[in-house]
Amino acid sequence: MKRITSFLMILMISFIGFSQQEVVEDFESSPSVAGFEGLGSATIISDPTAAGNGNIFELITSTTGQVFQGAEVLLASDSSLDLTSDITISVDVWSEVAFSPMVKLESTEGAPPAANTQNHTGNGWETLTFTFDTGSDGTATADGTYTKVVFFPNRNAADDGWRDPIIEGTFYFDNITGVKTSVDEGLEDIETPATDPTEADADVLSIFNDTNNFSNTWVSDYSFGEASFVEISGNETIKIDFSIAGWGQGTDEVTDISLYDRVHFDYYVDDRLEPGEMGEQVIFTLIDNEGAVTEYNYELTLAGADGTLELGTWVSVDVPLSFFEDKGFNKEFFFQYKLGTSSDLYSQIVYFDNIYFSSDTPLSNNTFSKAEFKAFPNPTRGSWNIQTTENMKSIQVFNVTGRLVKEVQLNASEAQINSNGLSSGIYLAKISNDADQTRTIKLIKE
Repeated sequence: MKRITSFLMILMISFIGFSQQEVVEDFESSPSVAGFEGLGSATIISDPTAAGNGNIFELITSTTGQVFQGAEVLLASDSSLDLTSDITISVDVWSEVAFSPMVKLESTEGAPPAANTQNHTGNGWETLTFTFDTGSDGTATADGTYTKVVFFPNRNAADDGWRDPIIEGTFYFDNITGVKTSVDEGLEDIETPATDPTEADADVLSIFNDTNNFSNTWVSDYSFGEASFVEISGNETIKIDFSIAGWGQGTDEVTDISLYDRVHFDYYVDDRLEPGEMGEQVIFTLIDNEGAVTEYNYELTLAGADGTLELGTWVSVDVPLSFFEDKGFNKEFFFQYKLGTSSDLYSQIVYFDNIYFSSDTPLSNNTFSKAEFKAFPNPTRGSWNIQTTENMKSIQVFNVTGRLVKEVQLNASEAQINSNGLSSGIYLAKISNDADQTRTIKLIKE
């Protein structure tokens, strides 16, 4: 009897010493998800299989994307994964073709990235168990709290690289199961907006600014990454949670920014963040496309790199474009910009505002900037007549997504733009002179 009692006590101690696993994400509450690196799609859908699992996470691969394409799931703050003692999770996975999904865990809480690959037979729903001590893809053994789960469907079965050619298929994921824990939901939005710019309108090419109403604006075709936009005392501000992704904007065509000498941006990082929580780094990147897309970084760190990162206040940064040119950036082929932080450690929240190019030599001194422009009738159902007191070389008309829809070459102070074929809405006409100085005016098609 004594031996049985002792044995039962050992079992109870063992049971208490290990936390039980439970479902931390079943996709019924529509968590934040995002595909990357050319994945065909990443969508939460209703289960189309006979299993009837409710909502599931669907990934569709693309043969034109990167081999390491995938999708990420941001876990809720009260449903994060604790892999301090139990370093396994399980996921229900469906496929009609054999494949080897790799699951990578990432953290906003200082835990090292960890990954593991398992094989699926291609016979419908299977529950796969991932143990994060194999160092897949050069990662570490899991140890800590994890807030993001990333799925890579194109790993090879040997777990030593990626499949080539890329696997074609539709894959379903559901019921991410592990030891559940909670993390701090993060910081509340700040109450103080960034200071408005003081540059003259004609001296600025505005990328992001809503308070100065700059007339010369860079119109992007698309955005990439994850960001939200919040109003702080009426001032629209970019808010990025780097635990999810960085963020940026781009165009289909390059923009010549040779007239400008500096790029400006404002940022805010809360001083309650501890060093290391954000990788001690904020990165502002300019991208050109001179036959190949190339990135050029300006880095702010607590230790001081290109610039010293400051916490707890709005900080204005002016970087000479010569800094990027010294790295190889070509101002004639500006293509994209992005906002990021280090790839291994992430901040919770960083705010950005007032992103624009400006000139050390005021462009407002030129007569073209001071010229009077008229467009009539505006709105129109037919053609716009454009008149100015200076000579015009070209007029480019862009729709609200930034796509070029009309272009006229001329050598005159008057022009007519036919709106036939254009949908009703707002358009921007970028007018240039022989000195490549520009003005942008708004046109409306009824």
